Amino acid sequence: MKIGEKIKSRRKEIKMTQAELADGICTQAMVSRIEKKKVRPSRGLMEKISERLGVSINYFYGEDSVESRYSQMSQLCRMIRQHLERREYDSVSYLIDSNEELIRKAVGEEREFFDWIHGLLFAYRDGDNEKALDYLIEMEKDVKNGELRVEIIDSIGNRYLKKKEYDKAEAYYKKGFNSFAEWMNHEKKAKLLLNYAICLSRQEKYGDCLEKVMQGLELVVEKNTLFLLGDFFYYKGYCLEKLGQHREAVGAYQKAKTIFDIQQNEKYSLITKMARESLEAMHKEEALSFEQDANI
Repeated sequence: MKIGEKIKSRRKEIKMTQAELADGICTQAMVSRIEKKKVRPSRGLMEKISERLGVSINYFYGEDSVESRYSQMSQLCRMIRQHLERREYDSVSYLIDSNEELIRKAVGEEREFFDWIHGLLFAYRDGDNEKALDYLIEMEKDVKNGELRVEIIDSIGNRYLKKKEYDKAEAYYKKGFNSFAEWMNHEKKAKLLLNYAICLSRQEKYGDCLEKVMQGLELVVEKNTLFLLGDFFYYKGYCLEKLGQHREAVGAYQKAKTIFDIQQNEKYSLITKMARESLEAMHKEEALSFEQDANI
């Protein structure tokens, strides 16, 4: 049975119309053409159709097909990234170890992605920062993929930041920043900009830090996302505080806390609250001292 016939059969089995299957995925006319075998759907479209029909993509292609392996690989990469975002490195390690056979079949950019994860695990799972650093530096030389290369450069900067070798970390962050392109994913850009800003703050380069923070804020606000928005506002407050702009710093801290509250990030909400309250208390003491001096 051909793909179109299988889609039609499954759709009728669960009493779904062509319009219901197409809703939010493609046009009804496209579904009709696929079912009539007039067009072969892309793998991306088939993943969406499979999800809507409540079956694995293997239902249409078979376990050992190229399309099935592509779908499984894409799903595994997405899962790994989700755990990375939450810093769940044990889960990342488990996914890598339990999918060794599938990963062995990876080629090209997917192979490079798994190699990058392998390097990260040296640091985050094994605690071997030096091994991770050597591995990632060697890997970066051969990676041509723009987005992944920026992520690897960011990771190298993070490893130097961990070692407190701030000049080397800054050099890599700058290298990554100079590699930015319009088509690149904004989240990858935002992460590098935040780490770049943190590195500059550790070196007490607060003006430069604020510049990178503002670039990060502009990026995430333009994309209408909360991703790292609270972090950028926190470091905006931190830089402004260090630059003596206390009133503006309090406002930035308050915005950061509001965002962390929305995200239910209790740890960073508390950290930001303490920073704001400490600055407010200091500002009141300064105002009181000024009044006392004025009354002498």
